[in-house]
Amino acid sequence: MAKTYFGRIPNEEEGWSMVKSIEDDGQEWLVFKKSQEHSDDWNTYKVVAKGRVEKKANYWLVKNHVTGQLGFPADYVMMRQYRPNLHAQVEEIFRK
Repeated sequence: MAKTYFGRIPNEEEGWSMVKSIEDDGQEWLVFKKSQEHSDDWNTYKVVAKGRVEKKANYWLVKNHVTGQLGFPADYVMMRQYRPNLHAQVEEIFRK
């Protein structure tokens, strides 16, 4: 049996808001966003499995909504490698 991980939903009281619920391979994922304190241009995103999944259950991303620049590219690359459908859906959210 493969090791599974649990998604940790961020706290609304800390400034997080849910952007969207998406599905990948029968698993629900929640996308959250939080503005960064140091700049209005940057937002932190957390993509969280709602329940247990194999490999990684929490992905952290940072995006500058003015320039489109992404931060934390390691998580984005891992998502693209192991969960390409999830990655495509998150990219669609970022395009808006």
